[in-house]
Amino acid sequence: MSSRSVNRIAFGCFQFIIAVCFFTVLTSARAGESKPVAVTLSDAYDFGEVFEGPDAIHEYIIKNTGDANLEIKNVKAG
Repeated sequence: MSSRSVNRIAFGCFQFIIAVCFFTVLTSARAGESKPVAVTLSDAYDFGEVFEGPDAIHEYIIKNTGDANLEIKNVKAG
């Protein structure tokens, strides 16, 4: 095997090791991030036919199953 082939193989191995190290660092950084996770039993509710007059109200229960504070900053009807 020529020294040029050995150098190519060594360089290929070096690139592979660098890629694996980069992926490992990136993955562990993401694993350490705290995130809120909002969970509801249902994300939609059908009010049926709504007439003018009293407010149509439905209560949603939202649970944060994440490991960071959940902030609900804006709610609107779809």
